[in-house]
Amino acid sequence: MYSLDLCITDKCNQHCPHCYVNPRNLMEDLSTEQILNLLTECAEKGAQNFHVFGGEPFLRDDLEEIFSHAYDLNYTLSIATNATRLEQKDFEWVQKFNTFLGITLHGPKSFHDSFCKSDGSYEKAVSALKTALQMNLNVGVITCVTKLNLDKYLPWMQSLVKLGASTFFILYFSPLGRGEDRVDLQLSNIEWLHLYQTLNAYSLNSPIRVNLYFERSIIPKVSHLFSAPPSLLCALYAKSNCVVDANGDVYPCILFLRNPDFRLGNFKMNSLHKIWSRFNPKTIIEAVKRSDSCINCQYITSCSGGCPVYYRAGLDFRCDEKNIPLCPLFTELL
Repeated sequence: MYSLDLCITDKCNQHCPHCYVNPRNLMEDLSTEQILNLLTECAEKGAQNFHVFGGEPFLRDDLEEIFSHAYDLNYTLSIATNATRLEQKDFEWVQKFNTFLGITLHGPKSFHDSFCKSDGSYEKAVSALKTALQMNLNVGVITCVTKLNLDKYLPWMQSLVKLGASTFFILYFSPLGRGEDRVDLQLSNIEWLHLYQTLNAYSLNSPIRVNLYFERSIIPKVSHLFSAPPSLLCALYAKSNCVVDANGDVYPCILFLRNPDFRLGNFKMNSLHKIWSRFNPKTIIEAVKRSDSCINCQYITSCSGGCPVYYRAGLDFRCDEKNIPLCPLFTELL
């Protein structure tokens, strides 16, 4: 195990239509003590990274205690937030524990507030971003690019660069959770590759150093010099990523969250040690029903069939005549 990703609460104060988590305020969240024990067990299994997401993590009042314990266990720390609930004391413990603060923003003010159905949220998030920058915190802006904000992204991102932001995460839209009903938001492979090329050119020519972390998702077959190890293609192969939901359910990948087909057990019922030791990646991989065209494809050894949760009619929906699907979470610094 290399990383622990914790959906720390099922509660959220926004309602973004693309959210793969789909928080509904229905779960009984893990207690502080249970989370501290989880951190200890995962550290014993070798976990080095601890990432917190939600829901909205800052709806909880025990984050400082949790991150203090994780810091003492020598985790590398990060948290994703819509940044509408941060107080000065929160910035202080984020700084104290050297935590990466990922602020989710969807685009310009009017679009952002409409998209997440929360008036005033953009100003709060940008105010938090400015505070983090003034305190020299490790902070970045996280954006999932869809058909709705594709044309807005670059000029808007440049406006944030003028504020002092220098780290941006560009996420590939996964049609999971709420997003399952919004496949109309999905960019085509051509659109996604064009965005990659546009941002890559911007990064190369920018007079200011900007760190753009881009989820590649696909690579063109014409540039096939691809010999990545299986662990790069999917975290399943290496058992590297442990994901725990707000109610204690355990999954082997963040994209498998709340999918009963990939649930490994529950931390409230069994120890993480027991759940993880009996987890056999082959059972999941072999259960994926691939079409003959996938199995017989000449690129099968390169992509290993793509992502199991992206299968539609026996084929990763990103696969086409010109492109090979990567792990959707594989990130490249442009």
